[in-house]
Order: sequence, then C-alpha cells, then structure tokens
Amino acid sequence: MKGIVVILLFLSMILVPTVYAGYDYGYEFGYVNMNGIQAIVTLYNISLQPGSPTISVQENLCLNLNGSNIFVQNVIIPSILTKAGYEVEYINSIFYNGTYHIFSYYYLVGRSFNLTTVWFNTSDKLLITFYISNGSVSLNKTWVLYGNYLGIVYSGYDAGTVVVGYGNGATAYLGKGFNVSISEFYRYNNGWYVPPIAYSGYPITGESALNGYAYYYNGEVWVTYGNASDQMLYNFSVIIVNNTIFTFPKGSLWLANGRFFTNSIPFKEDLIISPFYYFNHSFIAKKQLLLKFNNYTEIDGIKGKTFFLPTSENVYIKENGKCIAMFLNQSIIEQKQGEYMPNNNNFLYLLILTTACIFFIIVLLVNYKIINNKKSR
Repeated sequence: MKGIVVILLFLSMILVPTVYAGYDYGYEFGYVNMNGIQAIVTLYNISLQPGSPTISVQENLCLNLNGSNIFVQNVIIPSILTKAGYEVEYINSIFYNGTYHIFSYYYLVGRSFNLTTVWFNTSDKLLITFYISNGSVSLNKTWVLYGNYLGIVYSGYDAGTVVVGYGNGATAYLGKGFNVSISEFYRYNNGWYVPPIAYSGYPITGESALNGYAYYYNGEVWVTYGNASDQMLYNFSVIIVNNTIFTFPKGSLWLANGRFFTNSIPFKEDLIISPFYYFNHSFIAKKQLLLKFNNYTEIDGIKGKTFFLPTSENVYIKENGKCIAMFLNQSIIEQKQGEYMPNNNNFLYLLILTTACIFFIIVLLVNYKIINNKKSR
C-alpha cells in the first residue's frame, strides 16, 4: 500500500498541474451539542484523473482540551477494487501537543463502512474511541488524554466526513463516474440524529480535492464528478400537512416548547418549535402560507397536494434525483399558483365555461333529434 502511495505521489508531480487550493467534498456541519459522530460511507466508484493521488474519506472534528485544540480523524484510504469491494487502509489519529498519535489497520475490504468517533469526559480525562465496521469485521481503538475537556471547536462546518487527498496535504482530482455516498449522524444523549444544516466544500483538513460536486438526496450526501466549490446542501425547514407538523431533514432533533421530538408532531396553533442548534431559531406553528399542487408532490420528504408553511422559508423538492431548495413566500406562491392549481377565480371561470359547453351540446343534440323526427314523418 505504501509503495502504491509513493508511486501515485510521484505521478501526480508529473501529470497533474500544481494547484494551491481545493475543496473538501462531503457532509460537513457544525454548531450542535454532541459527543459522537458517525458516517456510513459507501464506495461505488472512485475513478480519478490520470496521475491523481488516491483519495481518503475522512471523518474529522476538533475538540478543546486544556485550552488547546485537538484534531481528531477517523479515516479510510481506498485503493484496489476486488470482487468483495474496495481494499482500504484504516487510520485514526489525534493531533495533540504538536504530535500526531496514529493507529492504522491495513487491508479491510468492503463497499460500505461505518466510521464512528465518540468521546467521554470525566473531571480529569477525555476518552476518545474510534470504530470502523465493514459489516463483517469491526475494529475499535480508545485513546485516553488527561486534562480538562472544554468542548467542541466550531466555525460552523468543522465537523463532518469529506472526500479529499490521501494525506500529507495531497489534492485528489476526481474523475468522471466518481460516486461516493455519505450518511451522517451526531450523538446526543445516547441517540443518533441527522445534522440540521449541511455543507460541502469548506476546508476542515489539510487535504483537498478538485473536480467534485455534492448533493443531498434520500438522507445521503452524494459526492460525484463536477466543478463545485463551497455549497450549502440543505437547511432546516418546517411544513404542515393536514394537522401534522413535519420537520426537515428527516431524523433531525427538534424541540417543541422545550420538549424533544423528531420528524413530526401534532399541529397546535402557536406552538414554538426549533431545531436543536446552538443558534436560537424558532418557528411559530401557524398555517400562514398555502401551497397547492394538481398532483401529489413531495415537499421536505412528505407527499401531498396541499401544504401549509408557517413562514417564508426554503423547502426542498425532489428533482432529477436531487434534493433542490425552493424559497417560497406569499408573492412567489401567488406567482406560481397557476402552475400548481387554478386559483379560485380561474376555477370558477372554467366551471362556468365547461357548464355552458355541456348545455350547448345538449341543445344541439335535442335539435338534431327533433329535425330527424320531422324528416322521418
């Protein structure tokens, strides 16, 4: 494996032009209270451009111990494709007090991998446990650091799982057909939840990639070939169908008047709901904006023809296999009303016109019958 890395690095110096900045494509988030992070990574196709260094998939976060930042990484480096899946090198590391502490395990094989990092603190120490599983083999490693744990270090997107170069600051060049999916969860009170906001492209590690694109669909972030930079993949939102409040993304943690819930809650006028997030952002439960469709349509993962929004906001629709943001307010809804469903005036006009046409046809048929009766006599 190390020989392959050296060869790839040598080829990258010859075949790939020097680029001084790339992007971290994947599932990035921040600003949630947590003590664990989990990623389900599935490798469908890791095609790269000729001469590119190999990729790594890195689960990264930054913790603060004794006032100093600790960079924590749970990493797979895929290489050879076999009949059983990709052969990967598994590495976890902690950068602490100016030194990397590394544990590695070679030649784990599979298509889908569970990368999990959890941490626990006592009065004088911090325990960090790394875990990986390919469905048949599971490994874990626990590091013990002594000192006062102060919390997670965030700039908004410093936690998450990304596709980048293999290591040593390498930039990987994704090729056509590249396809990796990532499901991401954070741990709070022994439960696992979907982040309320997700990004891609922001630097959270020393490695990077180019020629990538990320999008969110069906609970997963898909990293593919493209030409994207920084992206917001989704933001939290709320819709009301009948008398049920639904929250997006599915699996995220919310509060209703201070009580936790996930996915849905019965509608109650003026109920205050908010995502579990460091910033105070709340929705007041009101059927404020009406959105209608001619056919069943999926909004925020919920199918229906009639939706209510509590306020102007982004909602998410499925389009061409992707989750696409659509901002809606009263004026936009009125503008698009005719595209979805006739408004009341148009509907009345069409009803009158249809009734008149039917009456006219009946009159013609009656007259035709009278004329034929006269001819037959």
